[in-house]
Amino acid sequence: MEIRTLGTIALLIVVLFASFLIRVQSSAKIPSGQLTDPDGYFYYWQAQLISENGQLPARDMRRWLPVGRDLGQTLNLYPYVLAYTHKVLSYIFPNISLYHIIFFMPVVCFCIGLGACCLFLAQTFDLRLAGIVGIFLATLPASIERSSTGLGDRDSWCLMLGILAIITYLASLMVQSPKSRMRWTLASGFVVFLGGISWEGFGIFLSIILCVEIWRFITSETETDLKYYLIWVCTFVPTLYIASPAYRDGYGFAKHLFAFMLMPPLAFLGIRILRYILITKTPWAGKLKAYTRTLPLGLTLTSIALAIGYVLIQRDTFASTTVPLSQNELMKTVAELKNPFLEYWMFRYGSVFVLGYFGIVMVVIRFWKVRGILFAAPLTLFAITTFYRSRLDSLWGTATGNLLFGAAIVTCAIGFIVLAWRRQSTPKNEPIYLAFALWFLFWCALARDAKRYDFFIGMAVAFFAADLICFLADFYGNQVEKRIPQRLLKTAITAIMLGIILFWTPTGGHATRTLLAATHFRRAIPGNSAEARAFDWMKGNLPDTAIVAANWSFGSLLNVLSNVKTIVDQDHFIQHWIYLYDQHVYFAKSEREVLEFLKTHDATHIMLTTQREPSNTFLHGQLSNAFVPVYPTENFPEAAVKVWKIHYAPDIQSNPKYLATKPEK
Repeated sequence: MEIRTLGTIALLIVVLFASFLIRVQSSAKIPSGQLTDPDGYFYYWQAQLISENGQLPARDMRRWLPVGRDLGQTLNLYPYVLAYTHKVLSYIFPNISLYHIIFFMPVVCFCIGLGACCLFLAQTFDLRLAGIVGIFLATLPASIERSSTGLGDRDSWCLMLGILAIITYLASLMVQSPKSRMRWTLASGFVVFLGGISWEGFGIFLSIILCVEIWRFITSETETDLKYYLIWVCTFVPTLYIASPAYRDGYGFAKHLFAFMLMPPLAFLGIRILRYILITKTPWAGKLKAYTRTLPLGLTLTSIALAIGYVLIQRDTFASTTVPLSQNELMKTVAELKNPFLEYWMFRYGSVFVLGYFGIVMVVIRFWKVRGILFAAPLTLFAITTFYRSRLDSLWGTATGNLLFGAAIVTCAIGFIVLAWRRQSTPKNEPIYLAFALWFLFWCALARDAKRYDFFIGMAVAFFAADLICFLADFYGNQVEKRIPQRLLKTAITAIMLGIILFWTPTGGHATRTLLAATHFRRAIPGNSAEARAFDWMKGNLPDTAIVAANWSFGSLLNVLSNVKTIVDQDHFIQHWIYLYDQHVYFAKSEREVLEFLKTHDATHIMLTTQREPSNTFLHGQLSNAFVPVYPTENFPEAAVKVWKIHYAPDIQSNPKYLATKPEK
């Protein structure tokens, strides 16, 4: 076995073991049966349904009552993976439960993605760069929070699929054998299908691949690879359209799924076919040979203009249908969708996010010299208006900051297109650098307005930070006389720089916060709290037909921990119902209004907590005998969590206005 192969295996073992060990540190602190994220309970609930019935029902009639949750509008591969992984493993390990699967799945998925990335980088670059990337991703607090035990959410699963989709696509571009390229192309298309059936936001990873294809389209003068792109598109576009009604007739959060996920690859296929016909089959094909770069540029700009037109026409619908673009009042209350501030970036990324930015700039200048300023300058504005947003917004206002950020996005796109149009030579590993630069841009742009997406940035900043470290180590190593072996010298310089970045506080020292991130960033929900005791009581004392009205944040917790039905939850399926709940329960003008709303939704019980609900809610006042206190049985007036059983008088009737899905105009 070659030394390089042994080194790759050793690197994978060390990095993956360290990554896994870090992410399981909080296991002992999480009570049995609990998770650390409300969305984790949502997937736990769906996985339970699949385990019991073999599949999900068309409509979940234990949530969003009385109409139920339309599951045809959700992308549900992740709970199926949970349920069937448990089914397979239980044959080998009979004592393993579904809870164990969902508890450890985020760690396993992250380690698979990390291992695949390190292996790819070790083969295309070297062990040194792959090792640095692995160390960064294993230790960055931002990469740890949503990939630790007990999270339960699908973030690590989606990141793993995103990594696999992109590196298999990049691998297909780098192999010479047609058979190997076909295999990698099919693998990438299949993983895109898996991602598309798992998450509405997977289109971001698809967009990265499409932008690399656009670069290759503009820089090429013939259509030699059209068949591979056609096969890649046919692998996931028709299958996604057939597999999920969300792609065929989406509404709510799936309204623009077809337009954002399936239309771009089809549109790009169309313009590639058009160019092929124009330069080979038309009478003026000979004349067009003089415009081999200008023709694809024009076709690309026309397609971009049409896409912008669609966005402008549909912009009023994004507030309630596209989570990353949601700016309505409800979404602004969701903690993970709030804007990050400078200290947030520094605490979670140390200096790696800054090094990642400088790494991209360095690559641009190295590859395209002075012309690279066309991309480096707007990238600088992009980084400033993203990472330093909180400071700058307080200086010149949010509107000005958003205007500058928008200008940075537009000029980055212009610089990208111009560089492709005027490119003369092909740098080594160019598609890989392009893919990670686009990864940085897309996910940073989303994380700027919703901090939960910073989890997906780590891969790009780690890659460019590692590339910058390797470049500087090589540069300084070459300045030293040859008396010292170059490989040893450059490895030593790399190790010193890496140690300073990891552990020295003035340079970020993010590794000093690694275990803190693993053990304290996420705490068990509901933990050892009054809510937990109330959930236990309901599970033991209420029938499974009970319908409990509660704050939307408790929805999936009640489904899993109490085995009761609910009206609203954190899925935000019908956002207007949450507004109606606040208006007609918390801030009702009369008790009759409350009872009519609850009757319309078939509620049998209502739960109130002192921490989640407003202090001036109607339920804190004097209630009639229609509200019968059932929990707790002692010291009810002072309880932190209260549960009432509801007795409806004969004159209390349902009112359709409480089932409205949109506000009245």
